[in-house]
Amino acid sequence: MNKEGDQKGNILIGEGVKASGSFNVPGKAMVNGSLDGELIADELTVGPHGKLLGKVQVRKADVHGESHDSITASEYLIIRSTGQIHGVAAYGKIEIERGGVITGTIAPVSTAVPPAHKPAEPEKVPTLSDKLPLADN
Repeated sequence: MNKEGDQKGNILIGEGVKASGSFNVPGKAMVNGSLDGELIADELTVGPHGKLLGKVQVRKADVHGESHDSITASEYLIIRSTGQIHGVAAYGKIEIERGGVITGTIAPVSTAVPPAHKPAEPEKVPTLSDKLPLADN
């Protein structure tokens, strides 16, 4: 039996349930049904009958079902033997069990500085010639 406090900040989409929209879940998201839209969560579990259609951003993802479009797991992505990812997958670390499927593009999460933030110009260090007076000819 779960305590009431264990459910705060979490979402469960049960088997047979179809949900659509944008979801921002501070805790865990469990998808056993179908979710069409965007999901931002700390942790995600896609059950064996679960199906995601849309953009997903999480810290940890455990995929037993299907994900279509894009999934970013900044820390850890696990694709179980029944799991399928179709589209783009970005990850901190990845584990794929035998039988797990990825079709599309996979890449580690980039830690590069976004192009809008250019590094500062290096400061010019004065040289000896900058300090000496120029001789007139």
